[in-house]
Amino acid sequence: MSSPLGETLRRARLSKNVTFEDAERVTRIRREYLEALEREDFTKLPAPVYARGFLRSYAGYLGLDPGQLMPFFPVGHVEEPRLDPLPEVDQPRTWNMNGVLAIGVVGLLILLVVALYAVGHEDTSPQFQTREPAALTGSNNSQKVITGPEQTSNAPANAGPASALPDLAGQSVDDAVSIVQETGASVSVIYVKQGDVPVGQIVNHQPGAGAAVGRGDVVTLIVSQ
Repeated sequence: MSSPLGETLRRARLSKNVTFEDAERVTRIRREYLEALEREDFTKLPAPVYARGFLRSYAGYLGLDPGQLMPFFPVGHVEEPRLDPLPEVDQPRTWNMNGVLAIGVVGLLILLVVALYAVGHEDTSPQFQTREPAALTGSNNSQKVITGPEQTSNAPANAGPASALPDLAGQSVDDAVSIVQETGASVSVIYVKQGDVPVGQIVNHQPGAGAAVGRGDVVTLIVSQ
């Protein structure tokens, strides 16, 4: 029995008299992926992390609630390659007194540097988190920076290997953040005034489309305000 996912999308599109060309132009999702969603031909879609982002964007564009459609999206419809773990090799370690002394000296130096840094950092760090960036000098644009990953607590606990970052330009900030976090990467958001670009829409991002990102990486989203 087929799910109501594809039929719901198709009826919503037809009720709004929207063509695939219209949807592709606005959502910036390729027509073949939009058609595959309506046909529920999930083999034509890219990896699940991107396909779920496409479904959220397309459903939102058609005025549907993505949260009600996501349960009908099959989990793991694409078999991702698994790499066999490399065999562990135990090698005997030999130590001599000169090596032990050298390691001890290096360790003491590291502890001394960390202690000096901590003392100096206490005098300068308290105001960092509360300072608001001022308007850019000589420009009509202004920007706000979230100094740290946004909503990193929602990132998958068992994120897999690095994934290629899709083109997020034109996506809403919520959809873009969700797509990035499903790769395991953290998110930093910069808001700028950008001409005729709608508020809350991605203008650009770093690293760019196609870059491999994963846990430990930070993706910076530039958002129109």
